[in-house]
Amino acid sequence: MAIIAGGSFLVAFSGAASPGPVLTITLAESARRGIKVGPLIVLGHAILEVPVVVAVVLGLGGVLKGPVATKVLGLGGGGVLLWLAWQTYRDSLVPFSPGEGDGGARGWMDLPVKGILTSLSNPYWFLWWATIGMAYLTIAIKEGWWGVLAFYLGHIMADLAWYAMVSGLVASGRRFMGTRVYSWLLRGCALVLLLFGVYFFSLGVR
Repeated sequence: MAIIAGGSFLVAFSGAASPGPVLTITLAESARRGIKVGPLIVLGHAILEVPVVVAVVLGLGGVLKGPVATKVLGLGGGGVLLWLAWQTYRDSLVPFSPGEGDGGARGWMDLPVKGILTSLSNPYWFLWWATIGMAYLTIAIKEGWWGVLAFYLGHIMADLAWYAMVSGLVASGRRFMGTRVYSWLLRGCALVLLLFGVYFFSLGVR
């Protein structure tokens, strides 16, 4: 079990550290709302991955690699990212001094939702599960559902470690950001989300 969990952690960590929509939204939100952003984004991500793991174990991983799935995920995911890009850009227009608070009345419930949306919006996340994830689960399932659980926990711990660190670094430096720097950071994140959205949408169209 320890070997399965450790191997899952190492493989997942290499994926978690890759640039993508989840990392981009984590950077944008951490500057405004602090260190809690990373763990809450990962909470949404982890909730979403439970049914995906079950589906792959039950043999449905091949469906995620099909052209129909790519088209649906590309078009839907691209649309979601374009919407998040607009939301992030709109936030950059609101005067706010980083370090003054963590978003106030905005609360925290939207952060797990954003973790789910940014994961769902990435067709390559599904492809990872249908290839690398399925290969590791084939090994883990030999130990029964306890092996699958060990794989899942190792995977989630890698995501949590990475995104908690990212949020911590951004949150620790946000008090030194001026309003202008913060606004341009958000606009940069909005641009990255826009590019991902256009790319995934065009992938679905093709």
